[in-house]
This record gives sequence, C-alpha cells and structure tokens, in this order.
Amino acid sequence: MKKGDVFYVHNLGQTLAYKVDQIKVIKPTQVDQLKIVKGKDLCTWIPYNPKAEAKAKERIRNRLFWIIIAILLPVLAIIIFIWHKKRKKKAKADKEKDQE
Repeated sequence: MKKGDVFYVHNLGQTLAYKVDQIKVIKPTQVDQLKIVKGKDLCTWIPYNPKAEAKAKERIRNRLFWIIIAILLPVLAIIIFIWHKKRKKKAKADKEKDQE
C-alpha cells in the first residue's frame, strides 16, 4: 500500500472506506503510535511481514548463541583448570608414594 490508496473494512453489515494518509514503520514496543485520536475516525492497518519477523528471530537466535558461548566457555575453562589441578596433585601424590 502507498499513501492515497483506499482500503475497505467490512464489519457487521457495514463497509467502511479508509484512505491511507501516512505510512510509518514502528517497533512492536511503540504502542503509543496506535493511540485513538479524539474526533477522528481512523483505522490502523498492521500488515504481517514474515521477512522482518524472520530477521528479528534470527537476531535473537544469534544473541542467544553468543550468550550461551559467553557463559559456557568460562565454565568449561574452570572445569578444565580444576581437572588439571586435581590430576597434577594426584600425580604428585603417586610420585611421593612410589618414592617411599
């Protein structure tokens, strides 16, 4: 749709015609853009955009991936450090035991 296009809403046996007077791209959090304007009969048409939604989901997946990596890598490093330290301690204890 573009500015000047007319669209129709069929509701309870009535057909209402609306003319596009502005087009805005807003974020889902910008609900203040959808307020009722006193004294005007307006209709807000919100099209579904699967490409935009897919991109948003992809960004969320990417963020989650990096958050998981950022959490798992330090945890894995700590586990390896503790394992290595215990192994080294055990080897030292075994060496001392063999010397006796």
